[in-house]
Amino acid sequence: MKVDLVAGITPVSVGSVEQTAHELTELIIACRGADPDAAGSARAVAEIAHRSSASLVAVVRHPAADPALLFGVLVAGNAFPESGSDIREVVEGRSPLGYPVVFAERVVTEAQLRAGEPFDCQLQAVVTDPAGGRLAVFTLSSSTGRGWLELSGVFGRLVASVDFG
Repeated sequence: MKVDLVAGITPVSVGSVEQTAHELTELIIACRGADPDAAGSARAVAEIAHRSSASLVAVVRHPAADPALLFGVLVAGNAFPESGSDIREVVEGRSPLGYPVVFAERVVTEAQLRAGEPFDCQLQAVVTDPAGGRLAVFTLSSSTGRGWLELSGVFGRLVASVDFG
């Protein structure tokens, strides 16, 4: 599987959890400035990415948004990503190259905002390769939700570029 280099997406090394977390932390701080949550968020994403054998770990940026974290995994078989009970939208379609795609969005609720609970917005895309029995699973996660629509657009351009050929 390959994806295009999309403006606004900066990949990091997946050599080790420590290296991934370090590079993610540096990128988040470069985007936001001093951020006490940067190292913890980066470490959590690095651990998840390495547990799931992610082949893509990146920071997604847009001038009108806080940075978000992205990882992608190539899965063999018919597995489908787990979803929580707060999934708001599920959309099915086809990529420009004809691959079936499913998007699932999980966003913060008004009650969570009012209660001051920690949250993050997530958008997950699954692109299937009917000929090869493979799935490309991408997850975009924003801890603030600021600029979510813009980040989702950058994410969509990456997903549209998936080519299993």
